[in-house]
Amino acid sequence: MNRDETSAQLSRLLVRRSSFVRSLAERPRDKRELADDLDTSRSTVDRVVRDLLDAGVVERVEGRYQLTCVGRCALGAYDECLDSLRGVHAGRDLLSMLPADAPLELAFLTGATVHTSSPNIPDSAIRELFSSIESAEHVYGVAPVALVGQLRPFYETATAGGTVVEMIIDDELFDRLVAVPTSRAVIVDQIRHESVTLYRGKVPFRFGLWATESEAGVVVYTDTGVGGVARNDTEDAVEWANGQFETLRENAERLTLDSLDEADERLGDG
Repeated sequence: MNRDETSAQLSRLLVRRSSFVRSLAERPRDKRELADDLDTSRSTVDRVVRDLLDAGVVERVEGRYQLTCVGRCALGAYDECLDSLRGVHAGRDLLSMLPADAPLELAFLTGATVHTSSPNIPDSAIRELFSSIESAEHVYGVAPVALVGQLRPFYETATAGGTVVEMIIDDELFDRLVAVPTSRAVIVDQIRHESVTLYRGKVPFRFGLWATESEAGVVVYTDTGVGGVARNDTEDAVEWANGQFETLRENAERLTLDSLDEADERLGDG
């Protein structure tokens, strides 16, 4: 049997017999205790224990059965898989709004809390973003899309407490924003703000992204506005979001007031 077949066999065993494995993870038990605790027949216990022994998941010590190191590691991996699947399931409505190749990773989805917009409360999802950044010390963000009406509230919320903000704006979005007087004024204010640094660059995905020192989040846009927001405060999620930001920042151009003049010239030539 090759490695893939062995792994698949172990996976099937954990799915079918997880109650036995979890029971033995709590403490060693003999067959009678397993039958009583799991309310099952002795013949079933005999069969399951034999399968677990053959797989190297449990061992017999002084008349009781306990998990081996293999068993504990396998149970941990199984639980991580379940957590990831729960994250995908919880975010299925949000994920359905994204293209199939959207680079969202399980590290972000596992443990995420999802908030989708509703017709009755259309701004409910975007409020989750504001809630996340309003008390942060540092905010990193990536904006491939923007709701013009939310630009000033976003920056005012982000900088109200002296938060340091770094934001990457997609090239096409930047050109559109500076072409409109109201959004251009917001960009100018932020370039002049001592705690804000703006960049422009190519953003290869169509969801918004932010990270604070303790939380990460994504914003999914639809043709009618914000479709939903997902937030996650796990270390893996924050690390993933920071990695996405840092990778894009390496090739981004820091914006200055001169950048706006250059954008005006390009727009004028167009």
